[in-house]
Amino acid sequence: MDKASILGDTIEYIKQLREQIESLEVRDRHAGKRRMREVEISIIESDALLEVECVHREGLLLDVMTLLRELGMEVMMVQSWVRDDGVFVAEMRAKIKENGKGKKTSIVEVKNALNQIIPRHIPHHEAYTLASNDHF
Repeated sequence: MDKASILGDTIEYIKQLREQIESLEVRDRHAGKRRMREVEISIIESDALLEVECVHREGLLLDVMTLLRELGMEVMMVQSWVRDDGVFVAEMRAKIKENGKGKKTSIVEVKNALNQIIPRHIPHHEAYTLASNDHF
């Protein structure tokens, strides 16, 4: 094989890879919209930072706040909003209190509890659009 044919084969191979990448990105974008859920938690001593991204549903922030209180967490700061694509985003700082037995809630306990109440996916037929008269 000469250099020109090797170069030609390489260029063709790179084109095929780019097409595959584009195809996967499109698929991931569509899958991500249907199955969007992310919970990140970090705890240092008694201070917790929580970040939640999931499909918006009515009353979700209230449910999250109630759950955190039940887990012995005092929420000190909350920032939340709903993006134009219908994704609920919340960032919270909280203090973790010891329960009656001197134990504090762990990251795993908080994450498992939050995953029980936040939506797992957007139904295929349901699209959320933010209307100009929506209020929060």
